[in-house]
Amino acid sequence: MKKRVLITDVDNTLLDWQELWYQTFSAMTDKVIEISGVDSEVLYAECSQIHQKYGTSECSRLLAELPCLNHLYGDDAVTVMQPAIDEFRKVRRQVLCLYPTVENTLKRLRAAGILIAAYTESQAFYTNYRFRKLGLDGLVDYLYSPPDHAMPDGIESARFYAPETYKFQHTVHQFTPEGELKPNPDLLIDIINDLGASKDEVVYVGDNILKDVYMAQQAGVTDAQALYGVSQHKPEYELLRKVTHWTPEMVERERSALKPDGLKPTHILKDSFSEVLPLFGVD
Repeated sequence: MKKRVLITDVDNTLLDWQELWYQTFSAMTDKVIEISGVDSEVLYAECSQIHQKYGTSECSRLLAELPCLNHLYGDDAVTVMQPAIDEFRKVRRQVLCLYPTVENTLKRLRAAGILIAAYTESQAFYTNYRFRKLGLDGLVDYLYSPPDHAMPDGIESARFYAPETYKFQHTVHQFTPEGELKPNPDLLIDIINDLGASKDEVVYVGDNILKDVYMAQQAGVTDAQALYGVSQHKPEYELLRKVTHWTPEMVERERSALKPDGLKPTHILKDSFSEVLPLFGVD
């Protein structure tokens, strides 16, 4: 059957999320250490605890809740650490970009009448920001992501601007059930049904052989691994491992998923996202 729907992972498939995270987090924590004198290992351990509390390695409340900073500065911790926040934002502006060929490939697929959806485990706030800043609003028809993490009692949101600032103009943003993580073939099938498509019409693309390839295969969907985005072998992964919200079991699963026995992608996008075009009959 002719393929008419692309469902794509986002992080390390459309953009180098690990490099973005590493550069921004390092810039922020380096400045925190410079200002406060806090030991880096103490800081990383506390970051991990907060990330696990909120279930994400991108926590908007991180600096406000670090015990080491609250001990030093009390309620003024965020104010004192404003230079670290500024450094994070500066580096994010410098580093945030799509992989080469992603924008042009999405435009060519849309021109060919292909429905495009994105499915990510990254929570809504930062995913929404990246979509708007990268020009993906409108290039992607539907975005499926978890909602934002919960906020402490008495704090409604970490957002600084009016709600309409964060709204997509074109892309429809749908939320996946809270706590549901990849690989979840049933959730992938639910997304396909929500798109009004059949499994035979879909190509699913993602970098992670366990979370993406295995999930697609279990759902009976044509899979393609974005091999160019595989990141667990990079040195930067060690910092992520130190401060991640993942449990030790999840980290080990990520590592062992590099070369799982008997699990191979059906298609491989070796060098760029544009290699998905022939799967849709687009030259």
